[in-house]
Amino acid sequence: MSYSVKPAAQRHLTALPNIERAATSIYAPEDLPHEALIEMVSSDQFEEAQRNDRLWVATDEQDRPVGFLIADLVDATLHIREMDVHPDHARRGLGATLLRHVLLEAEHAGHTSVTLTTFSHVPWNGPFYRSNGFTEIDAAQLGPGLADRLSQERGRGLRNRVAMRRLVRRAERAKHWGDA
Repeated sequence: MSYSVKPAAQRHLTALPNIERAATSIYAPEDLPHEALIEMVSSDQFEEAQRNDRLWVATDEQDRPVGFLIADLVDATLHIREMDVHPDHARRGLGATLLRHVLLEAEHAGHTSVTLTTFSHVPWNGPFYRSNGFTEIDAAQLGPGLADRLSQERGRGLRNRVAMRRLVRRAERAKHWGDA
């Protein structure tokens, strides 16, 4: 089966809550307690992200969504709010493809990095993002918006959460070559 990643269209939005629910079903209850599960992305939030060009979908050959990535602006940086792939389509590189796509979008929009918050210990979270070039952000270097996100997550019972950042290519080139 082949997949593609593209900006979400209005016709894709109704499938996204089902993907989110299916993706959360693979977490252990101690990682995603009931209080956290009721904080799903709302249809209004999906619609707003789609209108603001911050929602991308991975689709199958029939243009049916099988994964998505939704982003916000946090501390003036593109922030991955959530990325989900339906478990029936997992382990096929869709998460990495969605990440590469959002990094290119961030570079095109002039962002120097992309941030996210995630579980540090779940293999398809922290270790996955590290293998894709993200690094943990020290608590002293968190911006106020990202610090607030982590605090809200702890308030919903989420444990072992970290903030991570990845430079986008333009910023990586500048760091490597010493120019701005």
